[in-house]
This record gives sequence, C-alpha cells and structure tokens, in this order.
Amino acid sequence: MIVWRERFIATAIHFLVTLLLAGIAAALIFLVWFPEPLQTMVGGSGLFLLVVGCDLALGPLMSLVIYNSRKSRRELITDYAIVGVIQIGALVYGVSVVAVARPVFVAFNSDRYEVVLAGEIAKTELAAATDAQYRSLPWTGPRLVAVKVPPADRSNATMQAVLGNEEHKRPKFFVPLPEQLERIRAKSKPLEVLEKKKPAMKPLVDSAAARSGVPAERLAWLPVHHSKGFWTVLIDTADGKPVEWIDFDPY
Repeated sequence: MIVWRERFIATAIHFLVTLLLAGIAAALIFLVWFPEPLQTMVGGSGLFLLVVGCDLALGPLMSLVIYNSRKSRRELITDYAIVGVIQIGALVYGVSVVAVARPVFVAFNSDRYEVVLAGEIAKTELAAATDAQYRSLPWTGPRLVAVKVPPADRSNATMQAVLGNEEHKRPKFFVPLPEQLERIRAKSKPLEVLEKKKPAMKPLVDSAAARSGVPAERLAWLPVHHSKGFWTVLIDTADGKPVEWIDFDPY
C-alpha cells in the first residue's frame, strides 16, 4: 500500500534542500558575478535558470516516485545518492557555464569603457600579464581597470586587434584606473553634450544624475561597449569611476 502522505513529506523536504542549494548558487551569480546592471546588460544566466528550474521540478518529483517507507535504509540511501549526484552535476554544469560568461573586468580603453567577460580572455594572455594582480580572473565580481599600451607594443596590439584580440582582452596592458584618470577626463563629455545629441535621453540622464548623488559639475559620460552592444555610463570626474549606467546607445 502506498502511503502518499509520507511521499509528499519526502518530496517537500527534497524540494527545500534543492531550493537551498539553488539559492546559494543564485546568490553567488546574481549578487557577486553579475551585479546589476551588468546582469541586464550582458545576461548570461539563462542556462543557469533553466538548469535550476529543472532541478527544482524534476528532483522533488523523483522523490515522489522513489520514496517508499518499506524500502530498507540502504536502498533509500542508494536511490537518493543517485538522484543527488544527477542534481548536483546539473547544478555544477549550469554554474560553470555562467562562470565563463561572467564579467571580470570593466576596462577603460581609449575613449570608452569595455565590459570584459571571462571567456574572452585567453589563458596565454593571463600568463603574459606583467602585473601579478592581473594574472588570474577575479571571482568576487568585476574589477575596474584601465588599458595602457606601451609604444613598443602598439604594432602588435593593432595586429592582434584586427584578429579580434583587442587590448581590453589582454591583461598585459592593464593598469590601475587612476593611471589613466587624465585621459578619462579628456575623453569624457559633459551631460549637456549627450542631451543635445540625443534629446530622447534627457529624462534618463536627469534621472541617473539624480540617483548618482554626485554634484552635477563633476558628472560626465562615456560609452560602454559590451557583448550585446552599447550603453552609456555616467562617471565621477573626480576619480573616473562609473556611478550610473543607462540602457541607451549614445551613438
């Protein structure tokens, strides 16, 4: 005789455990790897959500099928171990795919910011970094850097860029953001220029400026390039750092 009450309890417990693990993974991805607005900007979590959705649905449903109080403890442990391995394997796969798509650097390069994804930087480029702090990809969220190409490397940088290996994907050219502060100030433009160029942006710019909490005289803007196109970023000219992001192509 099937005792459905026991099966439903086992299914509920299984669901809660699965939900806890999925919640931990989601917190890592959405709060650390893809802090807003980068999640909206570059996405990359669709597969993870699909895998987690399947885990949350299929895992507990398996409990409904396999749980039977008349089974021996050893049989139940074996059944749940198999289900657990499958679920954890799927979850790890989902997280690993998202890890490759996570933003690791937001780099100022030439006249704009670039959002650099983990999968865009080759291992050989990491190994070639002259500064040890750029020889590994960050796991605690994207880092702000600037790109500076020494005169001796400009020819090589141009050739590599033609092949798709642009400067912002090469950590050997990374420097701390303050080193390029004067160039950031020189290349950034007043908000009035953006509003005249793109009148439709004025409400968005005004709203972002108000949210930034930075005095209007210190605000300027730069384009932001990412894997899906362009956004606009407002910067604080005191330090060159982004303070607000706008989902609008300034070009």
